[in-house]
Amino acid sequence: MGLLSSKTLIQAHALFLFVLAVYLTRSPEVVTESDVVFMLGEFLNLDASPSLSRPQSPFALCGVLLVLEALVDLILVTKVPQINEVLAMVNAARTQSPFPSAGAMRTNPVLARLVTLYSEIWTILSASRFCLFFAVSFFIYQSKPSAWGMDAASVMGSYGSAGVATSGLDQLKNRVVFTYGFMEMMFWLWIFLTLREERQDVAARFVEHDH
Repeated sequence: MGLLSSKTLIQAHALFLFVLAVYLTRSPEVVTESDVVFMLGEFLNLDASPSLSRPQSPFALCGVLLVLEALVDLILVTKVPQINEVLAMVNAARTQSPFPSAGAMRTNPVLARLVTLYSEIWTILSASRFCLFFAVSFFIYQSKPSAWGMDAASVMGSYGSAGVATSGLDQLKNRVVFTYGFMEMMFWLWIFLTLREERQDVAARFVEHDH
């Protein structure tokens, strides 16, 4: 098993979302003008969309959505028992029970389900979020002017001026959203791989405690 458990990583990610939500609400320029956003945008030749620096940009709404995501993750990771908690329940039951309880996890479908429930939930969530943010990042990367064989001047000319407002999916085409999507994609891939290692450990401990 890795140095950091999936539960620790998810909790750290929720904390990161809280901090990011505060910055988006109070000081969005800290995010939009950060070194990470600048370097990744320059490296991939992504434009800094003016939509994110406009006063009417929905930074407050983005912050609320990030807080809601963090709360949902914290609730799930806290309420769904991990393998260590389930095994502790089994050991406590064995100690208190006057009858032998070997094979309790095999014969008790509830305990067997609890063992795999945490892994199943977060495997589905991590895989789906990885696919989502991969699609967003790929969409932004393929939508950059150089991918169309156009330069920034021709794009500005087609709109008339740089101050023309964009709408819909065009508002996603900027280095800030790409950086966030790329970081989320890498994080959820890390979670997915960590969960796979933990499932292998769960299988071994399940057999050990079932005898």
